[in-house]
Amino acid sequence: MAGVELDDILQQAERLRADLDGGDELPRVQRNFQQLLDAGKRLRTGAPTTNDGAQVKASLLLSSHGYEIPQISDRLKTLASAAQSLEPLDPICDTDIEGFLRNERENAIIAVLEEQKSKSFESVEKAYWKTRLSEWEKEKQNILGKLIGTDGSLNFTQDFSTTRPSNSDYLDSGLKANTRSLMDAWEVGYARQVYVYNEKILSGSIRPNFVDLCKVTAEKMRDENILSLWNMVKCVIDARISSSEKSVLGRRLSNRVITEIVKQARRYLEDAYKEYMRKCVQARLQTAKLGGSLNALNLVESFLKVKPPQVSGHSDANWAKLYFCLRCGDLEAAQEIASRIRGSTPEISGWIDEYMNNGTLSPNSKHQLQLLYKRTVRNGGDPFEIAIFCILGCCDVMESHNEIAEKTDDYLWIKLSQVCVEKTQSSHSEVLTLSKLQAILADYGESHFNAAANPLLYFQVLFLTYQFEAAVEFLSRFPDLRCHALHVALALHEADLLIKANNLHDALVSSKQSDQSQLTTVQRLNLPRLLMIYTRKFELTDPREALNYLYFLRDEKHENESLFMQCTSELIRETGDYALLLGGLNPDGSRRPGLVDRYCQGSTKELITKVAQDTESKGLFEDAVLLYDLCGKYDNALKLLNALLSPLVPNSDQAHSDRVRLKELAANLAHRYRAMSVELSTDLQSTFYILLDLSMFFDQYHLGHYDAALDVINELHILPVKSETVQEKVRAFSSYSDEVRQNIGEILLATMKMLGARRKQLRSSSARDVAAVKAHARALLTFAGMLPYQLPGDITSKLVQIEVDML
Repeated sequence: MAGVELDDILQQAERLRADLDGGDELPRVQRNFQQLLDAGKRLRTGAPTTNDGAQVKASLLLSSHGYEIPQISDRLKTLASAAQSLEPLDPICDTDIEGFLRNERENAIIAVLEEQKSKSFESVEKAYWKTRLSEWEKEKQNILGKLIGTDGSLNFTQDFSTTRPSNSDYLDSGLKANTRSLMDAWEVGYARQVYVYNEKILSGSIRPNFVDLCKVTAEKMRDENILSLWNMVKCVIDARISSSEKSVLGRRLSNRVITEIVKQARRYLEDAYKEYMRKCVQARLQTAKLGGSLNALNLVESFLKVKPPQVSGHSDANWAKLYFCLRCGDLEAAQEIASRIRGSTPEISGWIDEYMNNGTLSPNSKHQLQLLYKRTVRNGGDPFEIAIFCILGCCDVMESHNEIAEKTDDYLWIKLSQVCVEKTQSSHSEVLTLSKLQAILADYGESHFNAAANPLLYFQVLFLTYQFEAAVEFLSRFPDLRCHALHVALALHEADLLIKANNLHDALVSSKQSDQSQLTTVQRLNLPRLLMIYTRKFELTDPREALNYLYFLRDEKHENESLFMQCTSELIRETGDYALLLGGLNPDGSRRPGLVDRYCQGSTKELITKVAQDTESKGLFEDAVLLYDLCGKYDNALKLLNALLSPLVPNSDQAHSDRVRLKELAANLAHRYRAMSVELSTDLQSTFYILLDLSMFFDQYHLGHYDAALDVINELHILPVKSETVQEKVRAFSSYSDEVRQNIGEILLATMKMLGARRKQLRSSSARDVAAVKAHARALLTFAGMLPYQLPGDITSKLVQIEVDML
């Protein structure tokens, strides 16, 4: 090495490097110092290279595409650290254009991820607080609803204890809502009036008007819309209905009832419009210039000053006054205005007189009016005159009168005034029947009346056009209005105007082809279903209020069974509050009355039996035992209790928690039945007491008290002690019930194990005692082999093994 110059070594190194750079056979491979050091050590020591071949191949592959492993490794570490923190990458030298662009691209990706992360956290936080605020708002409304007093003001002295008022103090203290009640203010107010209504019926007093009671609630809540709803319902229901039809369907389809209902619907619209005119006039007294008494004529004239009609063409003021007098229902004022009209229609005064006296025109007068209307009036251009002729003579029934019928109420009033119920000689196409009006409104549909945004308006449209059931069903779709819908249905039901579905499982509203008539279309409402949907909200927290509503079904039948009984049974099973609703047993065995006694009126035991049967069919056997015991069906109680005790008898109290509870229940029943000298079925009673004694036997066995356990089983005389009694015990075995026989294997095994333990204790005793134990065991084994009952295979083998061990 001494003869070689440093310049020569440098030149040789450069040539080697040039050869490597210029060669095409192998790609250039770069290694860092640590890799070179590791490779040198392996070559020096001759150690095998585990993954060296794979790494070399990877390096060759990546380097052939221009990627260097050291650079890639460092870059990946940088990206991994950046991905965790989502921080921008460190800037690189400005002269590295490719690296700069790659760095900018990666920074842009990281910025987008960071932005989306921030937006996601912000969105989640907003959704969280929105949900919490919504829940708090509902809770505030619930608390405020519970604090509403009887006068509609907040009452902070109300009792929020969990105890409920008794029947005697209900009216004095009002409906005391506990802290868990789910009833809102409207539901509490209606429930109070329902209680008052039922109390009057149960006490034999004069039945109050249910609608008036509901109006009291609306007045206390100070809701003008709901108060108008009840005013409408009251006006329609108060129709003077007199029909010889006994069924509700026959009554609803009769001409006389339809006529009265339509008349009352029209009267409600007239009274409501008169009140509307009065409010308009009082709001602008200076413009109205109201002078003298506030009679209908002065009111109409003042109203026309406040709101002059906006109609096209020439309009006679007298025709406008006459229309508004008819619109507010004052026919006397209309007669006075008609007497002022002269000129082309002198007959109008006589027609108004006839309309006022009879409520309609005679066929002759109607024919004259229709002829005059077709000749001159229809093309006369005065919209008020046209509307009056159409109302009096039922002309152009398809005309909407848009110029003067500005609101839905005006349109309904005009159409109801044109409805013809009685038979007429005119062709069907020229007569507007109630059925045809209902079809016209159905064609308009809910969207035309914006029913989703204003459900009370569409409810009024349906209700005033004799579609009571459809109106109730529509209103019940809105959870906030369901309480009003139900109570309207109850009001119709109490007025014998509600057509109810025949099947409890029908849809909420259904119809039958046989129910239809040429005059109107009727539907059937599933009242029990609507009522149960309503009470399901609060039946668990307020069962007594739910029971008050179910009392409305006392006269309804389903499959020849009282619907009140069926629904009350379901209510009791759902709540599980048997003590409150059904009462309990006193120590002397007498029954303590519950809430249902007030409503059942002597048939409480029948209801309890129904609840017990339904509870048993649902698999709630322990509850069924208590219910059968409560209603005096002692045999049913014992039968179920025997079936429950039988599989638990061989177990220990520690192995099965239900065993302790059932033993305590069985002991209480046994003690009370003996004290009361209850007459029971001999077989059931015998099985019951045997199962109790067997439970005591296994208790002693599991505690290790073998002598006491053997004494118990010997006193039962189920198993033979000697070989001579085997035949007798086998014959007696067939007389036992299944509940006892299915435990015979466990009884034999436990007894044999105790005899085996005694045999071990007697090894040093006299031969007589040992022989007695062996004879007892042999008798048990013989008894097991002769039984007409298939024992489990493992039981038989264990018995034989124990008997062999005694030898």
